[in-house]
Amino acid sequence: MVNIIQFKKTLFTLSLLAGFASFSGIVANADSYTVKSGDTVAKIASKHHDSIKGIAKRNHLANQNLIIVGQKLDVQASSKKAKSKQTAVKSEKKAAFTAHADVKKTSSSDNQSTANATSSATTTPAQFQSQGVIYQNGKKWTYYTGAAFADGTTNHGGYDADGYLIVAAPSNVAFGTHVQTPLGEGVVHDRGTAIVGNHYDLVMP
Repeated sequence: MVNIIQFKKTLFTLSLLAGFASFSGIVANADSYTVKSGDTVAKIASKHHDSIKGIAKRNHLANQNLIIVGQKLDVQASSKKAKSKQTAVKSEKKAAFTAHADVKKTSSSDNQSTANATSSATTTPAQFQSQGVIYQNGKKWTYYTGAAFADGTTNHGGYDADGYLIVAAPSNVAFGTHVQTPLGEGVVHDRGTAIVGNHYDLVMP
């Protein structure tokens, strides 16, 4: 009678342990590993997300520092750790995709800004270069090639970072002023010794 009660208690205890393992989401996956040259228990444990003590106990290793090439060891990896690794990989992929999408979106936005700036153009770059000088709305327009500008803006193929044509204007016209040029809408970013009165200059895109 005592033995039967003890047996039932043992079954109950095992059931509780199994239930706890299931609830915590930690499931051990058994696997067999063949020892290779240069292997140590520590390396094998790290590779398989196992523990040194676990491998030693599972394989009845009297000396955990003594393993033989060709020896087969039972290793276990926690599925929780494997899941964490998969989650990390998914997060990296998502971050990379988001970064790619942001770059693509920015590029599309820049192209749209450039298109908006040139929508009001009254001539083409080729025609402008052929004529050399264009008079429009009381302004004399010439063109030049610039790399450095008075307000420090950066040249993006003749356009500023916002997609507007880069313009050199007389000193009485403030930087950042929007002006209508023969090639579309521009913004004042530069000066010039010859740029006075009604003379304006633009960077040829």
